[in-house]
Amino acid sequence: MEIVSNTKKSAKKTKISPKTQKCSFSGSTADFYIGLSGINNSNSNVRIVGAVRSDLVETAINKLLGQGSDGIKWPVVLDMKKRILFHSHEAYQKGTSAVLGWKEYFSKVS
Repeated sequence: MEIVSNTKKSAKKTKISPKTQKCSFSGSTADFYIGLSGINNSNSNVRIVGAVRSDLVETAINKLLGQGSDGIKWPVVLDMKKRILFHSHEAYQKGTSAVLGWKEYFSKVS
């Protein structure tokens, strides 16, 4: 009995840190999620494919191009809270590639 109560006390004091995601390519800590989305910019309509570190986002975007179906075909980059940061359909509408769109977006926020 005493051991159980000690365990409960220590469990209350222990903070549980969020699980860190590993990059799908390198195995190191990821900075972003990569996924596919439909045309609208709603997070409810995203298929997360993996996690990537910042220097491999372009590689991930290139690997996803042409992989979607049923209107879920645009590569997107999400933060670690799974909110869309970059949607490649916007780059397409501007007449540029998904990778160039990401570079433009990333240069503005860095």
